[in-house]
Amino acid sequence: MRRLGHIRHCKSVHSLSLLRHMLCSLGTLCISLPPRAEGEIRASMATRHWAGVVASLMPLAGCSNSPPAESANWAAVAGADPAVALAAAVPIRYYVAPAGSDTNPGSAGSPFRTIQKAANVAGAGDTVIVRSGRYTGASRIVSLSRSGAPGNPITFMSENRWGAILDGRGQSQEGWYFDAGVGHVRVEGFEIRDLQAHGFDFYGGAVHDITIVRNRVHHIGRSCTDTRNGRTGASLGAGARRVVFDGNVWHDIGRYAPGEQGCSPRTEYYKNHDHGIYVADADGITIQNNVFYRVARGWPVHRYSSRQALSRGLTIVNNTFVGQNPYRPGHIILASPTESLRIENNIFHGPKTAGLYFENLQFPAASVRHNMIHPGVIK
Repeated sequence: MRRLGHIRHCKSVHSLSLLRHMLCSLGTLCISLPPRAEGEIRASMATRHWAGVVASLMPLAGCSNSPPAESANWAAVAGADPAVALAAAVPIRYYVAPAGSDTNPGSAGSPFRTIQKAANVAGAGDTVIVRSGRYTGASRIVSLSRSGAPGNPITFMSENRWGAILDGRGQSQEGWYFDAGVGHVRVEGFEIRDLQAHGFDFYGGAVHDITIVRNRVHHIGRSCTDTRNGRTGASLGAGARRVVFDGNVWHDIGRYAPGEQGCSPRTEYYKNHDHGIYVADADGITIQNNVFYRVARGWPVHRYSSRQALSRGLTIVNNTFVGQNPYRPGHIILASPTESLRIENNIFHGPKTAGLYFENLQFPAASVRHNMIHPGVIK
C-alpha cells in the first residue's frame, strides 16, 4: 500500500476530479464528492486533504482506471468503505458577515451576506459562524428547512456572544423559524430583538432535537395591538419534541398595556397573552439555566394547549425569574395536562402571589422541589 505524499490544494472542482483520479491510480484513495457547491469544496479543502491522508493509511477498494463521473452515486461510494466515509463526513465551516455577499463561497475570506444563504446550504455536522453585526430580513429573518443528524447537528454560532444581532426592526414577524420535520440544529450566542411575534417559532410540524444556547431574546411583540395571537420569545407546538433552552436571557416580551406608548387597547389580551416560552403540544422540552425578566403580559413559562393536549417530559430547572405580571399570579403557569414534570432549583423573585400557578389539574410523576422564592409562596 502506498502512502500519500504532499498534495497541493486544488483550485477548482475540475482539478479536484483530476486529483481523485491520480489517487485512485496510486491505489490510495478513491472518492467521489457529492454535487455540493464549489464554494463549499474550496472552503473545506484543507480539512478534506487531512481526511484523505488519514484515509490513505487504511486499505481501500473500488478504484477504477478512469476518472469517476461527477454524477456517481455518492451514497453508494461513501458507504462502500470506512475510509471513504471518513473523508465524506468531514464537516464544513461557513462564514457570514455584514460586508459579505451571497454570491461568495462562504469561506472565512469570502463570507456570505445573510444567515439564510448559509442555512440553505449547510448540512449535517456543518457549522455556520456569524460575525458581529446587524442582520435583517423579511417576515422571517431565518427560515430553516435542512436538518442535521444525530451527533452531527447543523450549528449556527455567533462568533462573539451577542455580537451577531437578528434585528426585526419592529417589522419582521420572527427571528428563527423551523420548518416541518427539521431536526438536529443548534443556535448559539445571538442577540434576537425587535420582532413583532416570535423570537423562535417551532410550529413547522414535528420539529425535533433542537438546542438553543446562550442567546439574548428581547423586545418581542412590543406594540399596541388587540390580536389574540400571543407574542413569545419561543413558541412550541405542532408535535415539537426534544427541544432544549440552555443559558439564554429573555426580557421585555409582550404588547403594550393601557397608557404605554400612548396605547389604548379595546381588549384585555395584554393581561395574559404574551410569554417568554410557550409550550403547547410538545414533548421532552427542557428549560434550564435561563434568566427571565420584564415578561409582564403573560408568564415567563406558559404550559397550555387549547386542545388540552398532553405534554410529556417538561423540565424546568436552575432558572432565575425576576419581576411580575401585575395582572396574573405566577412566573410559571401549568394550565394543561403534563406528565413527568420537573420544576427544581429555580429562583423566583417578586412574582405576584406565587412562583407557580396550577389550574386545578393533576400532574402525574411531577417533581417540584428545591425552589426558592422571595417574597410569596411557591404555588
